Amino acid sequence: MFASVRRHFDDPRVGDSVLVTVPSDIEGAEPVRLTAVGTYEALYGPGSDPQFAAAIWKEVLSTALSDLAPHGTGRLLAIWLAVPRLTGTVRRVCTRLHADRSDVEAEMILTLLEELAAPDAASRLSDSSLIHAARTRAWCFARDGLRELPSTHVERIAQDRALSASDGEADAPAEECLDVRVDRPDGPDGLRAPLRFRVRPEHLRKGALADTDDGTRNRSTHHAPRKNRRSERRAGTRPVRPAGRRA
Repeated sequence: MFASVRRHFDDPRVGDSVLVTVPSDIEGAEPVRLTAVGTYEALYGPGSDPQFAAAIWKEVLSTALSDLAPHGTGRLLAIWLAVPRLTGTVRRVCTRLHADRSDVEAEMILTLLEELAAPDAASRLSDSSLIHAARTRAWCFARDGLRELPSTHVERIAQDRALSASDGEADAPAEECLDVRVDRPDGPDGLRAPLRFRVRPEHLRKGALADTDDGTRNRSTHHAPRKNRRSERRAGTRPVRPAGRRA
């Protein structure tokens, strides 16, 4: 997520078109106008001045809070300028709590957007409170993930069928099983292809079968003969089979 924001401002057409006007604290002096790249250098460059950096952040947040356009760059600029102060926290969270980096970064960006969109943001928000909120949410998100236990339901189904086959019992015909399909979510992250596996109805809890488009529970819509399924399989999908069996 952070890399996507960086790439956006790496484009010279974007980095040079965004202007940040910082009022001067010297009476009668002209305000300082900075491009996005110039603003970044003023905050994190070797000659960064803390007093001038505070004035920059004040103007950046003011612009972000007043930017209501759907495709405006005010809030995105605030996120980009906050990234260097968040990368260390991302590294520590991922190392200590074994969280996924993309998930942690996404949670931080979501927090920044929520803070900027809060009704009382103009009266209380500062760069320090914004960064603190993003860091706190990242730690809470990763700790909540430690309490989640992965489900082994599908693996147990495969093991049960393998044990039944080893006892000499014939596998259930395809008509007595259901094909379960998990579609990939929208967006660049997550599953790269749909997941498909076969499950016996008795292994599903009551009410687990989803209704069909017409509101009925027609079992024939959930499975098809093997020869038809093979032709419909997409690239990158693999059926779940019992241990020890080969296609």
